[in-house]
Amino acid sequence: MSLDVYEMHLFYLTTLLFLLSACGTPVDSTLLVPAAFKYIKPLEASCIAQSKNGNAGLTNNVETGSGATYNLRTPTNYNATFAHPLIVVYAPAGTSASKSERHVHLTKEATEAGFVVAYAENIRLSLPAIKKVSVIPSDIQKKWCIDSARIYYTGHSDGGTITNALTFLPEIASKPNAIAPSAAGMNAESLEQYKCPPALPVMVFHNAQDNHFEGFGKQAADWWANCNQCSNELIVADNDGCRIYKNCPNGAKTYYCEGEGSHSDWPNKNSVLIDFFNSKN
Repeated sequence: MSLDVYEMHLFYLTTLLFLLSACGTPVDSTLLVPAAFKYIKPLEASCIAQSKNGNAGLTNNVETGSGATYNLRTPTNYNATFAHPLIVVYAPAGTSASKSERHVHLTKEATEAGFVVAYAENIRLSLPAIKKVSVIPSDIQKKWCIDSARIYYTGHSDGGTITNALTFLPEIASKPNAIAPSAAGMNAESLEQYKCPPALPVMVFHNAQDNHFEGFGKQAADWWANCNQCSNELIVADNDGCRIYKNCPNGAKTYYCEGEGSHSDWPNKNSVLIDFFNSKN
């Protein structure tokens, strides 16, 4: 089943399920505030001074030429000549950029680790929509100082599906350097329609009680492990519920992380995700 047909069957059900079952527990507001990053001096300049005019801290409702919208967070002491790693977070169905930020609450931890973080506004899942949001990383690089070799994607539910699709769809020019999809609606049958992209590090998150996409996470992780030429064997899960596939080549480590929770629950393993993006996989 193609991505366009697949999304037609799942969009309304996924949206309704997510909105009805999303956890109502308030998020610690301090996790939504950018933090300072400890730059190591002397800094090696990566962007020409005054060549990037993006603001430090919080910037909301940035619209790309394609019509995609995102909110962006930098370290509070953002240095516009230092090339920062970038995390782009793709939102679940029917979820605004600000609600997605509250849902994944990556802002404080990621900016404290030196990342710039962008939260993409959700638009109904389709191939044209995926093409529209695919320009967000390049739009950010025009305005903020970003390390083009350290651009990473994550997202939950529809956002996880978009994270996957942006990586393997041949019509998408801009590719990430690693991905961490969560609760994505893509199983083995849907993934096997596509050719493997060039090898890259992948960390798949999926909750054990996800009855909406039951078993999809492990099937997706198996597909990625095969694409990355890893063994189909997994090591024993660590304390975070993450297992790595054996014999993955350098630069293509593949993980499957399973935790407690339903489809709507973010896995809440932000330190694991940030460490994964910060590591040399």
